[in-house]
Amino acid sequence: MVHDTALIDGFNKGQVRVRTPGKHVVLFLFLPVVIVALGAGLWLNFVSERSIAALEYRTTATGTKTAYFKLPEFLVDLAPDYNGRTTFLKMSVSISLDEKDAGKTAEHIEAIQPAITERLTFFLRELRPEDFDGSDGMQRVKSEMLRRINLVMAPERVDDVVIEEIFIQ
Repeated sequence: MVHDTALIDGFNKGQVRVRTPGKHVVLFLFLPVVIVALGAGLWLNFVSERSIAALEYRTTATGTKTAYFKLPEFLVDLAPDYNGRTTFLKMSVSISLDEKDAGKTAEHIEAIQPAITERLTFFLRELRPEDFDGSDGMQRVKSEMLRRINLVMAPERVDDVVIEEIFIQ
């Protein structure tokens, strides 16, 4: 059996042969540590509830707690206005949930999130910039978004839709 060796200059001006472990260190020390770390990371990822991380609890001034589920940001082009100009909409939306069933509802939302995103994207692309004018226009948009989300979530219901940011360019 041949071992890897290296020549090192010693104190007596002679050369001393030292054995280097090479691949044995990698196979017997480093590789098991990496395998255990990857296994622990995967276990923590699958065991922990990912949907609860998407929930955010906020306390109002009156002391009531409300759970919010943040949807992905929407960036869509709106229907052309009456002059034929195309405008873009960038919107951040959160869904307000009942606190007692928030975990279960958040898991349901996470499971059907592509369907919710699709319905809201198609709805937003039908709108014109004039539809967002005034508080009445914003209220109509919010109520229609809430109606479409509740249609997708059929047996469960969402309390409210909160528009956190909206930019129309």
